[in-house]
Amino acid sequence: MLIKNYKKKLLLYCIFLCTIALLISGCARWPDDPNGGGGTGQKQLTVKVEINNDGQINTTDGKYYIVFDTNEDAAFPPDKDLNNWDDGFYYTRLDIFGFRFGEVGGTERILSGSAQEGDNYFQVTVTLAELGNPEKIFMNVITTDTDNDTYDYLEMGPALDLTINTSIIPTFIEVMDTTNDSTGGEDFDIYKVNATLFIP
Repeated sequence: MLIKNYKKKLLLYCIFLCTIALLISGCARWPDDPNGGGGTGQKQLTVKVEINNDGQINTTDGKYYIVFDTNEDAAFPPDKDLNNWDDGFYYTRLDIFGFRFGEVGGTERILSGSAQEGDNYFQVTVTLAELGNPEKIFMNVITTDTDNDTYDYLEMGPALDLTINTSIIPTFIEVMDTTNDSTGGEDFDIYKVNATLFIP
């Protein structure tokens, strides 16, 4: 009888330990990649674009793009002409339908990251996972009419200065553009762009 009680206690103790082990291993969540998983702890890029102080965001008469070239062999920022963008470039667009995120030659969807729009600025946040976890990001900012004909863009100098090395965390870069050079008027005249790479 003493041995039976001992076996019962031992069995209950083993069941208890197995249950605890299963609970601990089932609740632990580890990142799938070095950039973290699910948003928190994941590398994120925020880009804020300000237009001429005398203008305002005007999605009725045009569109606002941020384009990202994440190809390993990239050497220059994306072109000002949307027709010259290569397949595999990523972009965000603000237009009359709101914020969109897409890949040239691929799909487009509603931007899932954070996005803001003010009187004379807009800001978007994307994860590096959405951009294919690149080592380097070349960017350009482009404003267009409703037919995607370019109004304004960052010249080569400021666009090159906006290049992000994703191994340096945090990174903050700010560039200025020549004002009053937009063919679409002040509403589409890029004034300042800043980019911040961080881990929340």
